[in-house]
Amino acid sequence: MAGTTKNQPQSSGKPRSIPIVGIVFAVIAVLAVVAVVFAGNTEVGAEYGEPQVQGQLPLMPPDAAVDTSATGETAPIVIGADFDGNEVRIENDGRAKAIVLLAHWCPHCQNEVPEVQAWLDSGGGVEGVDLYSVATAMDSTRDNYPASEWLDREGWTVPVVVDDADDSVYRTFGSGGFPFWVFVNSDGTIAARVAGRIGIDQLVQFMNGLS
Repeated sequence: MAGTTKNQPQSSGKPRSIPIVGIVFAVIAVLAVVAVVFAGNTEVGAEYGEPQVQGQLPLMPPDAAVDTSATGETAPIVIGADFDGNEVRIENDGRAKAIVLLAHWCPHCQNEVPEVQAWLDSGGGVEGVDLYSVATAMDSTRDNYPASEWLDREGWTVPVVVDDADDSVYRTFGSGGFPFWVFVNSDGTIAARVAGRIGIDQLVQFMNGLS
């Protein structure tokens, strides 16, 4: 302990042997700790992307389930990548879009994702409307982390943009609740934003309503 002293034996003048085995084990232990720390940092860091965003929608009113305050505004452009590093672009390409922003810890997202995927697996979809998703609001201290493993377990086939640590994509679209749906017309303008789980019937209605 610090501050405690013991009587030391007199030196015999002979060189002391170095406990090689002890040092080896100590070095291995330190390297093991460093490896764990860096492995953890790599895992957490891999759950963040570096998307480029252009544009900004107004903040979605917190008490609005279906919001039209941004209707008619130009949808932001997002150029990012999925968890495997493949480029994903959400931009004005002449096609209507349904974009869902997901948080891995959100129970409503955990219910919405398998429903949407089951619908797609059974041949669901709306002609002329593309689906995109954004993995955002990631937090390694909360349930169902990491988001990449969650979406893999669900067999999620919708293209995913991985948001950054500042939730830039989420903020760009107006920071609604989760899941957060943004519906975009084929001319690149916002049709509506919806906060919360909507289910397949409503999803189809919104998608069919896009021009």
